[in-house]
Amino acid sequence: MGLLILAFTVLIMSFSVRALLALPWEGYIFSLKNFLHLSYVYGVLLLGFASIYTILMLEGIEAAVPVEEEGFWPLFLLMLYFSAMMLFSVGNGEIVPVGAGRLIAALSAFIGHILPVTVVWTIIAKSDEQTFEK
Repeated sequence: MGLLILAFTVLIMSFSVRALLALPWEGYIFSLKNFLHLSYVYGVLLLGFASIYTILMLEGIEAAVPVEEEGFWPLFLLMLYFSAMMLFSVGNGEIVPVGAGRLIAALSAFIGHILPVTVVWTIIAKSDEQTFEK
């Protein structure tokens, strides 16, 4: 059951990023609407990666050490913190990814760094298209 939830989580995360890049961005790069869209996607990614780590740990697959939390919510909150550190700063310090967690941490760090660049690139490309159409 956990692996089915894991697959569904990855699917939701993928659709979220895809939807963000397909948005018709407003004329201004820094608008509330654009900020809310980006915040929504980062929230989905953050919860998604935390869910992936939590599911792996609950399924008995060691993904991060040292983790001494018992029960779903304490473990989920710790993995939420770890996911935020990997997604936003690539600083994991006290919690270290191991095994499958290393691949997930690398993917999380990659997405955390490439997503803002991709969004800005998409906005610039769409603004150039609008300029040429006028």
